[in-house]
Amino acid sequence: MYTKQRLNFFAISMVGMAASTIAFSAFAHTTLEVPVVTEDIRTSNNIIIGHGCGERNVIGTSVVFPDGVDSTVTVNGQPHTGTLADFVEWGNSIQKNYSRAIFSFEDEKADANGNVSGFWAGGGNSLPHHLNGYIPFRVGAVKFVADSCAASVKFHVSIVDICEITPISGFNDDTVNKWTLAGLGTPYDRTEDGAASLTITRTSALPESCGGTGTVVEVKPSAAQLNRDMPIKFEGSQVWPQ
Repeated sequence: MYTKQRLNFFAISMVGMAASTIAFSAFAHTTLEVPVVTEDIRTSNNIIIGHGCGERNVIGTSVVFPDGVDSTVTVNGQPHTGTLADFVEWGNSIQKNYSRAIFSFEDEKADANGNVSGFWAGGGNSLPHHLNGYIPFRVGAVKFVADSCAASVKFHVSIVDICEITPISGFNDDTVNKWTLAGLGTPYDRTEDGAASLTITRTSALPESCGGTGTVVEVKPSAAQLNRDMPIKFEGSQVWPQ
């Protein structure tokens, strides 16, 4: 009974706080406060929510980092047949920092190995549509594989800001802002790429075999991961999308 009451409160809170009467509107994308970090240094960071859905407040946000398990990996723009583990020790590098500065509920999302692959926050309050909102998290001290030629690794981070809880069929400009990629084949795709990003830059020496210049690695989530990790689950029950 207690769990049911909390779940109902969470859902009602997210729906009930969506309206706003302020006419000003911002146009900034949702992004990371620190989009570039250096190897082997733990960094505090924030997701910055830039605006609401028109004049509707943001009542929650869902964030997914590529887990590296079945992600698409490119090297200098060309497909890589190996995995992310060929370049960096990624694993459990993301952790949500607890905060009730905006929303009352939050949690991490984990893959089958228990590694954090994203997080969500929402309910209890709402972010006025014309203000920025900061959702804190931590990036661990990521290390590059010593014998790789990677000079940097860029992670494409998928984020959906929620202004109304709906089923997928109810997604539109009044209910969600999608800061995601195009062409993955998921309900969370944009018509053009608009995902946030986190780039890890190398500080350790490149192997001599790299010829003095490193390669640029990019990582995108798979459709299967987004479909698994983007929904918000609260105490075992999915509350968004409905």
